[in-house]
Amino acid sequence: MKLGLGKSKQKDPSLAANPESLAATRLRELCGGDSELFGAMSRLMFLDPKRIMIPIDSVLKEAQVQEAQGNKLRAEVGYRIAGGIALSNGDADGVNQYFSRAVSFAGDSHPEYQIILKRSSEAVAIARKYYEEFGTLGPQL
Repeated sequence: MKLGLGKSKQKDPSLAANPESLAATRLRELCGGDSELFGAMSRLMFLDPKRIMIPIDSVLKEAQVQEAQGNKLRAEVGYRIAGGIALSNGDADGVNQYFSRAVSFAGDSHPEYQIILKRSSEAVAIARKYYEEFGTLGPQL
């Protein structure tokens, strides 16, 4: 009778490649080894933008409502989501606009917003390549 107390069999990591690690590796490659840009992109990109079912207009409207009510955290989150949608849609102007609003609420607590703002056109190009390769381009909402 085996109680499961012994050593478990070691799985060969090369045989069970994790799709998330492949995606992270590819994103790192697309970022050209720039760890600062990779960190920002990995925090702000959506893994599968096809699953975002809410239109960007609704996200923005909710962020503006939260902003008007003085709820800074929810407003920041709304603008962050809108920025992520803009990133997946390849909208550099939207990326700049929405992450600028998010940074106005977050201050220095989210340095990834500043990184994306400084390098928005590069970030959009990297996101576009990433989504094309992984077949996860988002709908143009």
